[in-house]
Amino acid sequence: MKFISDIVSYLQSHIYFNNTLFNYIVAVLIFISIVFAITLFIKFVIKKIPIEQSISNVFFASVIEIFRKRLIYISYAVAVYAALTYLTIPEKVTQIIHNAVMVYISIIVVLAITDILKNINTESLAKTGVNKIPAGILTLLKTLIWIAALLFIFSNLGYNVSTFVTGLGIGGIAVALAAQNILGDLFNYIVIIFDKPFVKGDLIQFNSFSGRVEYIGIKSTRIRGSNGEMLSVSNTDLTKSVIQNFEMALKRRNVSIIGVEYETNIELVHKMPELLEQAVKSVDNVEFARVHLSSFNTSSIDFELVYYVLSNDYVEYTKGVQAVNFAILDIFGKEGVNFAYPAQRMISK
Repeated sequence: MKFISDIVSYLQSHIYFNNTLFNYIVAVLIFISIVFAITLFIKFVIKKIPIEQSISNVFFASVIEIFRKRLIYISYAVAVYAALTYLTIPEKVTQIIHNAVMVYISIIVVLAITDILKNINTESLAKTGVNKIPAGILTLLKTLIWIAALLFIFSNLGYNVSTFVTGLGIGGIAVALAAQNILGDLFNYIVIIFDKPFVKGDLIQFNSFSGRVEYIGIKSTRIRGSNGEMLSVSNTDLTKSVIQNFEMALKRRNVSIIGVEYETNIELVHKMPELLEQAVKSVDNVEFARVHLSSFNTSSIDFELVYYVLSNDYVEYTKGVQAVNFAILDIFGKEGVNFAYPAQRMISK
């Protein structure tokens, strides 16, 4: 016991920066004890909780899961703060440590919030079948969270944040006036995301261009044309255009002009609507609409045939049109009907 007493006396007799060696050792033990205790609590208590089974709400389950992962990092700050309170530290140093802990915990909280957003977007919403938050909106949310966190940190560090916010507002007006087109594209991006005239992967047509949407960005949307070219269109131009979204169609309409020769037997001409209707109805996944003699052309008697392919997929649509055309060829072959082609007849007297 005398040996231990001598060691304690030695540690208490040596003072460095207003603290004895004994106080420093106790502070280190406090830090280690808190970190060790929280680590054991996380390992044997928190990690044993079956979150998915006990919590049906995906949002709160996600919050607890992120908290479980970030708790160890918060414990470091709590342990440091508790250990340093045991020591006698100058007021200026105490303020610096307080500010450092505040900044550290603020960053950990912001990272946890952004992790919650990411987790909800990639896992929770996917499990519930709800549409994911678009990447651009998620980026904007994260940016706003970081801005709010920085304002909170600077405010607690003693800076006049209100003056900064006022200057930011005036500067924002100037930037808005100088970047009207960019802000317009940003606003229309939000319109596209929430109104959903199209989504990534849709086959659309606007003005005279058609293609498949590959990327919806904050400023522009990229569309892959049928010839492989990439078209980048500003979101403002897209929202001002009339957009045909073929993916939203339950079926695709086809209008065909079938021309037969004038030499065709008159009885067979009268039978043509019936033959064309029969050809369409013989094909699966195709819906007959109407057929009629539409005009007397220069070298043909024209019939207008209208039908629907019961699919919004373009490949299936072309297959359906092909099947109908083959059926028309087969019926015309059996009935002896000839297609008309441009011809000129010279009559000499």
